[in-house]
Amino acid sequence: METNSKFLTFAGLAGCLGAILVGIGEFSMQYTPNGGIADVKDYLYFNDISAERLSFGHFIAVLSAPLYMLGYWHLSKKLEPAGPKQAKLFFLIGAYAFAVGTAWIGQRFFLATTVHEIAAGQDLKGLLTVFSEHNEPFVNVLRLAMLLVSIIWVKLILTGKTAFPKWMAIFNPILLLALMVVLYLLKTKIGIYVFPVAMNATHLIVFALAILTARKTVATT
Repeated sequence: METNSKFLTFAGLAGCLGAILVGIGEFSMQYTPNGGIADVKDYLYFNDISAERLSFGHFIAVLSAPLYMLGYWHLSKKLEPAGPKQAKLFFLIGAYAFAVGTAWIGQRFFLATTVHEIAAGQDLKGLLTVFSEHNEPFVNVLRLAMLLVSIIWVKLILTGKTAFPKWMAIFNPILLLALMVVLYLLKTKIGIYVFPVAMNATHLIVFALAILTARKTVATT
């Protein structure tokens, strides 16, 4: 039991680390001071990001993204007392989402490199369109999955039978993501910084609060 409890905590910390490292990688690849990331029609914001930043962000994000699965396992075990089957579904959806998310973030470097080549005079707009068509659907799968896991999260936590206090239902991924989008659309200074890494910032909050607020009387097997 003690070993399982320690591994459960380790998994939660691994999820936090994954959110931080992927956030660093995604910020390196996508942040620009003018917030151009919102316009994915032609990806021109990539021209404001150096090849070195793109390469650094690419490797750290892709190599760290699988840690999200440990974070979702951690959350699912703490939701388990309220509904074992739904907790397992929560984990499966979350793990699947970030497997797809890893594919999405892994392709951003190639989109960016193509944009750089177009800016240098190469006629690669057709190639960019093909890349885009095979990349952007992945992030929509990720967003849909966040909606589904958020529904399960809220439903189970509000039963009062999980390891979390009921107020943790507010801190669900879809609501936090929506908040960060609103901050960006309102052109707040913090919005410009958090929007490029909204998914990672969201999960850092969720994983960290899960560790800090959970009751110790939770099933760990």
